[in-house]
Amino acid sequence: MRPPLPKEYPAYYGNYIKLVATNDIIKLLDEQVVDIQELISNVDEDKENFAYEPGKWTIKEVVGHIIDTERILAYRALRFARKDNTALAGFDENNYVANANFGKRTLYNLSHEFALLRESNIVLFKYFDEEMLNQSGIANDNEASVRSLLYMIAGHAAHHVNILKTRYLVGE
Repeated sequence: MRPPLPKEYPAYYGNYIKLVATNDIIKLLDEQVVDIQELISNVDEDKENFAYEPGKWTIKEVVGHIIDTERILAYRALRFARKDNTALAGFDENNYVANANFGKRTLYNLSHEFALLRESNIVLFKYFDEEMLNQSGIANDNEASVRSLLYMIAGHAAHHVNILKTRYLVGE
C-alpha cells in the first residue's frame, strides 16, 4: 500500500506519518503489537505509575492514550471507508486520560487491551480495498483519507514508544 500523500491528512499528523518507513502498513501494525508488549512487559511494577516530570502522563497513561487514540482513529477509518459523510468531532486527549482511571489498572491489563484492539483493527484493515483506502472524511474540522488514518495509527504508536524509551525507560 502506498503511503498517504500530504494532501490526504492534516499537516499536524505529518510527524506521525513520517515515522512509518514502510509500504506494508498491515505488517507494521502487526509487528508493533509484539514490540509494544515486549517493551512494557519489562517495566517494573513499581515504575508503572512513573511520570518523568510533574504534569506529564505516567507510563500507564501513555499506553492508555495509545489505546484511546487508536480506537478513535480506527472508528474514523471505518466510518470513512463505509462512505459515511458525517463530519466527526475531535477529542481532547488530556481530558480522556484524566477521566480514564488508567492508574487503577495494571500495565499487563493495558497491554492485553492494546493487543486485542490492534488485532481487531488489523482484521478490519486487511480487507480495505483501494477504493476504501482512498475514501476520506472530516474529523475535527480536517479532511483525512482512510489510508492516512492507518498510517496515523502506526505513527502515533511509534511516536509514543519513542517517548517511553527516551523519557521513561532510559537505562532499562
